[in-house]
Amino acid sequence: MSYRILILIGVVAAMVGLFFMLPSKPPTSATSSGWAVRANSPEVIGGYGDNLCYDGKGVQTLSGTLSFTLSRDGTGSLDASVSTTESSGPLHPTSSGAVSGTIRITSRIDTTSKLQEDVTINGDISGGDPNFPQTHALLTGKGAFDVYVDGELLYEGLQGEWSLADAVRRSDGSIRQSGLVYSPLLRDKSGFSDPKRTEFTLLLHSDVPDLNNKPPYSVVLHLVFSEVTIEKQPSVTGE
Repeated sequence: MSYRILILIGVVAAMVGLFFMLPSKPPTSATSSGWAVRANSPEVIGGYGDNLCYDGKGVQTLSGTLSFTLSRDGTGSLDASVSTTESSGPLHPTSSGAVSGTIRITSRIDTTSKLQEDVTINGDISGGDPNFPQTHALLTGKGAFDVYVDGELLYEGLQGEWSLADAVRRSDGSIRQSGLVYSPLLRDKSGFSDPKRTEFTLLLHSDVPDLNNKPPYSVVLHLVFSEVTIEKQPSVTGE
């Protein structure tokens, strides 16, 4: 009997040793696989006075690209470069002056960027922005942005909100459904997004208030990139 017990103990010990020798599967997190996104076909949404342009009037096509990367450790970058064209004319981010040429926008992604993944944003969502309709975001965040024009620093440390989300802008630049143009006064702010299309939205603004502007800041720059390629994204939890 004691001999059989010794054999059983040996088998159990071998199994326990094998368990600890097997490689463990790392936990899945929002940044476990990282992100790599490229976007094209930028549009500037209006200018000083109205940077929301729900009816699409004032939306102008620019040329340029956006690159977003996020590594496994939660750090990355957002880098966009857009250029005004003859048809778009200059940009008007403030009440005075105009901006033309190549505008580069940069930001570092880190632990202060308030990243959220796979969430519903805007509309009547708690903490969302009612200036925009409800939509589903693959990834969204906030941060500080620097803006350069033809290589010269124009704005430093602008506040910025961005999202990689279901598109809300139509081909004519408007936000509407069945002929109804979006308004923050609508009781139901859902139903305006298109889950079949993805857009990258970037809204920059200063901290200085200006009630004559929409949104009410002295400096506002609102860009939407309608052609989005997700080159890399995290695996679904459990895969």
